[in-house]
Amino acid sequence: MKTNTLITVLKKAVAIIIILITTTNVMKAGNTHTMKKILFVVTSHDKKGNTGEHTGFYLSEVSHPWEILVNAGYEIDFVSPKGGKAPVDGFNLSDPVNRKFWENKLYRSKIENTLKPSEVNADTYVAIHYAGGHGAMWDFPENKELAAIAARIYENKGIVSAVCHGPAGLLNIKLSNGKYLVDGKKVNAFTNQEETAVKLDKVVPFLLELKLIERGAKFEKSGLWQSHVVTDQRLVTGQNPQSAKAVGEAVLQLLNSNNLFARITRYEVKPQQVAEFQKALGNYVSSALANQNNIMAEAYYEQDKPSILWVIERWNSKKHLDAFEKNEQAQTVTALSKKALAKTTKEYLLKDLEPLNKEQWRKASKKEDKQIVIMLFVDAKAGTQQNFKDTYHTAMPQFRSEPGVVTYQLSEIEGDGTHFVTYEKFRGQDAFQYHLNFPPIQPVIDYLNTSIEGQPFQNGLHTLIEFAPMTRE
Repeated sequence: MKTNTLITVLKKAVAIIIILITTTNVMKAGNTHTMKKILFVVTSHDKKGNTGEHTGFYLSEVSHPWEILVNAGYEIDFVSPKGGKAPVDGFNLSDPVNRKFWENKLYRSKIENTLKPSEVNADTYVAIHYAGGHGAMWDFPENKELAAIAARIYENKGIVSAVCHGPAGLLNIKLSNGKYLVDGKKVNAFTNQEETAVKLDKVVPFLLELKLIERGAKFEKSGLWQSHVVTDQRLVTGQNPQSAKAVGEAVLQLLNSNNLFARITRYEVKPQQVAEFQKALGNYVSSALANQNNIMAEAYYEQDKPSILWVIERWNSKKHLDAFEKNEQAQTVTALSKKALAKTTKEYLLKDLEPLNKEQWRKASKKEDKQIVIMLFVDAKAGTQQNFKDTYHTAMPQFRSEPGVVTYQLSEIEGDGTHFVTYEKFRGQDAFQYHLNFPPIQPVIDYLNTSIEGQPFQNGLHTLIEFAPMTRE
């Protein structure tokens, strides 16, 4: 081989190596950047009190959420109070999901070499899950390091979940405002009746249901061994081993909401074309609701200005909305807008501050209701917006628990962080009046009267009448 030819070959080989190294580094960097990690907490305790009976983490309460989340692309790490090999209970390999987890070499190694709390960097996780098993009753509640990790993840806008006896780990989680995480939130866990049914109500150090209620939780439950999962804000809890898969699904739904694309669109229509435009928007909403990637879609006109129409919608992602807008119903609205509008369309892109899932968004008023929807636009004075969010964060669970409230949401409008909109759906005028006199609303009213641009705040209030989809229970 001639020298020049050899040099040429070597240069090409070096170039290929450089490309391969560069590509590998880019891939690694990309994986690091997009890594989605969840922390599972399992017990280190292996004895049921003084009974001499073995316990540990309950296998299905790890494996079933694990399968849901790993299949969705998340990496899971394991931590236990003592670190190292975690004791296992409920070791049933006839359950195919249990077997799948146990025979996975990577995760089998992780569960047998769990991290110590001191080895965990909370900022690298988008969620934390407390698996149950009776052992959790002895070593979860008083572990301050784990509580601090969970609080950090939650206050980083992450998700906290727990199943069966796992909620024992929630008991002493305190947030930076000094309140317990579970205070005022809907929660469930292994019930008093279930503890009695397994004849361990006199063995466990406390009854989990009662202790959660002492912490201010609003405890919900179903019958013995029924699957029951509660989602409140970014807290997900499941009642028993039968609830483990559903807990994983609920966590995934909340995680997916981080990619959610929310939009409010305002149309001011020429009076003579309102009926035609309403029909087009009605078809748009019906088509959107039938799309598997749509979370919610509704259309309204203003009570005092029927020529002003609004479409409120949420999608699993922006790309799903972009794809939908190529369909016939969306194209009809676009074409009609060119001749039917009195003013240019206005869009508000939103970030929901207390996310709801698809089921919650699609909750309907009852057939006999005379539904009323209130939308309030708020421009906070610069520097006070966090006060506004904190005030609503405290009040939101109480608002959503009012008997006449169908849906209640606060969203930040994309921009400089000072613009917000509330979306409030009530069963009728009486329910709305009850809300206005509801004591928890007073701090919100005080803020609105003192800390927003453009008083009075009622100038930003819109009363809406739904014309699509008009579904009722």
